[in-house]
Amino acid sequence: MQTPKKPVPPPKAPREYPNRIRELNRERGWSYDALAEKVGSHPKTIGALATGGAELTLTWMQRLARVYGVKAYEIIEKPEIANLRTVPVTGRVQAGEWADGHTFDTQVPRTIIIPNDDEFRRLDLYALQIEGESMNKLYAAGSIVVLSRLSQRPGEIVAGKRYHVVRTRGDLTEETIKTLVRDGAGEYWLQPESTSPAFAAFALEGEDGTTVELRGRVRHAFTKE
Repeated sequence: MQTPKKPVPPPKAPREYPNRIRELNRERGWSYDALAEKVGSHPKTIGALATGGAELTLTWMQRLARVYGVKAYEIIEKPEIANLRTVPVTGRVQAGEWADGHTFDTQVPRTIIIPNDDEFRRLDLYALQIEGESMNKLYAAGSIVVLSRLSQRPGEIVAGKRYHVVRTRGDLTEETIKTLVRDGAGEYWLQPESTSPAFAAFALEGEDGTTVELRGRVRHAFTKE
């Protein structure tokens, strides 16, 4: 006598979330830990907010919106126009300007909307406003470049691509966009693309008293004709 087969339970319905925190994290490739660090909170708090275990107040929506680079309402509702992504414009870059800060006031959100390209969907994107003439062959002053933060992924550092470069000298920094080039001896240089002779290439390895850091790689550019 055959033993009757146990009925197969129906598949569980996908869990519904009361907001878009999990979705926005997935788009950017972030964990709750990463989001918590960016927003200045604890991963358990972020998890509770995402699942409805804690109240998602307007203050929380505004804090999260600043980190994601979206409008506050987009924490709970998708924007009306699909396949677009809002990226925060975090600061400006200008070769030759040494200062103790180049970021915009985070209390006054500045954003740019770009196509939500599948290739960049999981990248942590930010944008910068270009000033000056150090890259004017490519970008006029006032142009906006969208970059992916460097995360030590293979292929992120490639000669011929353009990068957000931060040079530090004492308490001051200079932030620019430069093209990474490699000379015949295998040394890497950061090259301006400018009509002005005032700007010169400098070595990626830095020099005495000055350190060089690559923070992001240019992915999109929006410039004047």
